[in-house]
Amino acid sequence: MATVALSDIYNPLVFAASAQEKQLELNRFIASGVMVGSPVIDAMASNGGNIGELPFFLPLGTTEPNYSNDAPGTSSTPLGLGDGKMVYRLATQNQSWSVMDISREIALIDPVEAITSRIAQYWATNNERRLIESARGIIADNIANDSSDMINDISIAIDTAATDANRIDGDAVIDTIQTMGDHGEMLSAMAVHSVIYRRMQKLNLLDTLIPASDGKVAIRTYQGKVVIVDDSLVGVSYGTTPVNIYYDTILFGAGEFVSGEGRVNVPSEFNRLPDAGNGGGEERLYSRRADVIHPLGFQFLSASVAGQSATQAELALAANWDRVYNRKNVSFAVLRTNG
Repeated sequence: MATVALSDIYNPLVFAASAQEKQLELNRFIASGVMVGSPVIDAMASNGGNIGELPFFLPLGTTEPNYSNDAPGTSSTPLGLGDGKMVYRLATQNQSWSVMDISREIALIDPVEAITSRIAQYWATNNERRLIESARGIIADNIANDSSDMINDISIAIDTAATDANRIDGDAVIDTIQTMGDHGEMLSAMAVHSVIYRRMQKLNLLDTLIPASDGKVAIRTYQGKVVIVDDSLVGVSYGTTPVNIYYDTILFGAGEFVSGEGRVNVPSEFNRLPDAGNGGGEERLYSRRADVIHPLGFQFLSASVAGQSATQAELALAANWDRVYNRKNVSFAVLRTNG
C-alpha cells in the first residue's frame, strides 16, 4: 500500500473547487430540486456582513376587475403593489482534519479524489442538516404563530397505544397536501425518517425506483414525488406511558430552499506540526465555508442567536422564524404521525 502525505498532494485551488463541486452532487436536497443555488444570494453574501434582505412583491390578488364603460367622468383607481422582505443569515463555518482522521495511507489511484470526496460528503451532510433544522424551526413557528396551518397532525400523545389511524398512509399524505389547497401540486419531494420509509414499503406506497446512473444514488418516488430518507428527522417522544414517538414527514416544492455561498478568504489550508506525535509530525487540512440556506416565504429573525452564525440548534427555534408569504405560496407541508 502506497503512503501518500497530504503535503505531497495538497493544492488549495484543486481542493476548494473539487470539494465544492462534489458537495453539490452529494446533497440530496439539491439533487431532488428542493434546494437551488441563487447567483443573487452568492453576490449578496460575498459583499460582507452576515445578514441580508431578499425583497419580494406580493401577488396581485383576486379583486374583481373594473368593467369598462363610456362615461368619461369615471376613472379607474389603481391598486397598490404590496411588497415585503425575507431576511437570511449567513453561516461561516470551518472544520479541520488530521492524517489520523483522513487516513494517510490511501491505496487509490487518485488520492486527491479520495480526500476531497470525504470533505465534500462532510459539507453536503452538514448543509442537509442545516436545511432540516431550518424546517424544524419553521414547523415550530407555524405551531406557535400560524395555527398549524401547514401541518396535518394525526399522531397521538395520550397514554394509549398508537394505531394505524395515527401512522402514515396514502390518505394522510393526501390530506397533508390539501393544506396547500389548490396549490398542492407544487409539492414535488418528501423527506422521511427511515421508520416512515419502511412503513411506506410495507404498504406498497413507493413507486418503482428510478435506476441509478453515473454512480449516483437511485431515486425513490411516491406518486411522482422524490423521497429523501434521512434519519436526522429524528422521532420525538411525547413522554407518555406507553411512550409515543412522533415523526415529521416534510413535503417540499421545487426550489423551496435557496442557497448561496459567500466569499471565504482562505477556503482551504494545509498545516504541518513537526513536534506533534513526539516529533513524528502531524499534518492537518482545514476547510472553510460561508453558506446561506434559506426557505422562500420566511424571514430569519435572529431573535435567539448567540454567535455570528446560527447553530443547527438555533435554526430549529420557533423564535428565529416568521412566515411572510401567504400560506398557499409556501410549498411546504408537514405530516406528523406516530410511525
